[in-house]
Amino acid sequence: MPDKHKMTAEEEQKMKEEMKRMEYEPLLPVEKKLIGYSIGLGVVLLFVFIWLSKTFFNVNTQLEAPTAEVKQMSAPAPAAPAAPVPAVSAPAAPAAPAEQAAPAKP
Repeated sequence: MPDKHKMTAEEEQKMKEEMKRMEYEPLLPVEKKLIGYSIGLGVVLLFVFIWLSKTFFNVNTQLEAPTAEVKQMSAPAPAAPAAPVPAVSAPAAPAAPAEQAAPAKP
C-alpha cells in the first residue's frame, strides 16, 4: 500500500523554503494558560487516582502475614504413591489348538 503522505523532493524543498520565511510567533497568553491548566489538571488527577486506588482497591497484601488457608494452598502437594511394578515371568508356551487338545468322540 503506497504512502499517501509521501512528499516529492520538489514539495519538500518548497516546504523548507516556506518554513525559513515564517516569522517567530510567541505563544499567546491564553495559550499559555491552557497549557498550564492542562498540566496542572493532569498532576492533580494523577494524585486523585493514586489516592482512589489505594483507598478503594487495596491490593498490597504481600506485606500482611499469610493466613493458614494461604499457607495450606502454597504448601507442596503430597507425593503420589508409587505405581506397582509388574512381575516379570517367563514367556508362556503357545497353547495347542482346540481340535488337538480334546480327543474326538466316535
